[in-house]
Amino acid sequence: MNDSDFIRGDVPMTKEDVRILTMAGMEIVPGLSFLDIGAGTGSISVAAAALGCEVIVAEVKDEAVDLIEKNAEAFGVKIDVIRGKAPDCLKDENYDRIFIGGSRGELEAILYYAHEHLNEGGIIAGNFITMSNAESMKVFLKKEGYDFSLKYVAVSREDRLGLLRADNGVFMLKGRKR
Repeated sequence: MNDSDFIRGDVPMTKEDVRILTMAGMEIVPGLSFLDIGAGTGSISVAAAALGCEVIVAEVKDEAVDLIEKNAEAFGVKIDVIRGKAPDCLKDENYDRIFIGGSRGELEAILYYAHEHLNEGGIIAGNFITMSNAESMKVFLKKEGYDFSLKYVAVSREDRLGLLRADNGVFMLKGRKR
């Protein structure tokens, strides 16, 4: 899935290289239940659904919800979308994988929801461009006894003039519930 294949608008999107690393890090296999919180364009959700996961998305922005639905249709995958602000809009269901792409200032509440609704052995992951969100998730995972890792990924791409242009760096966190 190339970045250019996604319908974008003015909504943030997890870029291709980071998306690939995220899917690998979350150990995605067919049949997993996957919750994407703050999905933006839905690039992570689409990738998880294309790999055979049952995907539910929570997204508050109307433009983003529209893009998620259009991208799911364009890639021929099924994604169930919940319109609303997490964690308040989320159902009392458990998941094998939970991804946090955006939190709208509710990261702590989302992390507690995720902890309560993640199956044993499940993986929670988050990609953040701010160090404060990465540190908050790291502290939470450590406090709750998760096996976790933190990576910082910076990707540069060649532009049309042959110059390398850096994308925003991304803090990638992953925790496995014991």
